[in-house]
Amino acid sequence: MNNTIMEDAAKRVARRFLPDEPEVRLRPLGQGLINETRLVEARSGRFVLQRINGAVFADPEAIAANLLRVQDWLRGQAHAAVRLPQLLRAANGEATLRDADGHAWRLMEYIENSRVLRPLENRTQAAEVGRALGRFHVALAELDPGTLCLTLPDLHDTPRCKVNLESALASARQADTKPADTSTRGARAAEAAVMTALEHIEARAALIPTLQQARMDRILLPSVTHGDPKLDNVLFARDADRALCLIDLDTVQPGLRQHDIADCLRSCCNRVGGGGNAPLANFDLNLCRALLGGYAELAAPLFDRTALAFLYPAIQLIPLELAMRFLADYLQGDRYFRVHSPRQNLDKTLIQLALVADIEAKRGAIERIISDCFTCGQRRA
Repeated sequence: MNNTIMEDAAKRVARRFLPDEPEVRLRPLGQGLINETRLVEARSGRFVLQRINGAVFADPEAIAANLLRVQDWLRGQAHAAVRLPQLLRAANGEATLRDADGHAWRLMEYIENSRVLRPLENRTQAAEVGRALGRFHVALAELDPGTLCLTLPDLHDTPRCKVNLESALASARQADTKPADTSTRGARAAEAAVMTALEHIEARAALIPTLQQARMDRILLPSVTHGDPKLDNVLFARDADRALCLIDLDTVQPGLRQHDIADCLRSCCNRVGGGGNAPLANFDLNLCRALLGGYAELAAPLFDRTALAFLYPAIQLIPLELAMRFLADYLQGDRYFRVHSPRQNLDKTLIQLALVADIEAKRGAIERIISDCFTCGQRRA
């Protein structure tokens, strides 16, 4: 869909959500890799309009059902200190509208006087990110995860990521047997950097099923999770180092809190990244301590000794999982993540693998931070 057609479709949908508005103005918002997002300005206020990526989320109505369920739950929790942007309904009562081409759209509350940090600037901000995630987990701890749909069924199924990578590699190598002008995927599969990445992934094959197996064996039980609590999805007050809320709620579904914490740390604590043959990554231990400390202030009682034992493996596993996803997408011709250069997904793969290596080199320090933060958090509770 070209930009003009997309803009026309977006404006028509916005008018269906806001039929009493004489005029609506739209402009791009954010830098998300999955959904198309616009800021809607109207007489009654400002809103966020999103076209949900149907190639990623096959059931947008399930996303809406989850968000409405969570909203209803939080309204009934007078003590809950968590804030989420509200999903709004159209005049017909529907929270998801389809355009003429079948694409799904939603309208949400716009959080005024807010900002996104890129990157974290200090430990105060890191602690605030931890508290935001902790508030979310605590507020929804008693909500039965079985009442929510799986909007992204394979989310954090790391063994499945490995299978998908192997399938992408096999397809790319098969393409290499065809005439050179039919596909670039075969050439990508043969690159030295791809082969090096595959070697690093294979060297950690024993780690890949760790959390999934613990879940299947019911050693770890599912809870309501955010699913994508990266730094971009935490809104801060515009004039203070204070986290307001989590956004981008497509992947709110049953999952493991360990995955949420680990993904948050991966996003916030990787301080140095670069492309090329020797990408750099530095897992910042000071930010890790601040973020986990903020989280544990509120949520430490959610973790017994068994649950806590899986936190370091999750921290190690999440960048490995993301590396496999980036590499599979690179081999498939960049179908999933939006890219701005042909090599971007490969560069991201290498950065994530460098981060895994740095996390492994700092294992003892990370495990001490986990122990210190959660012990102090449990004492305060």
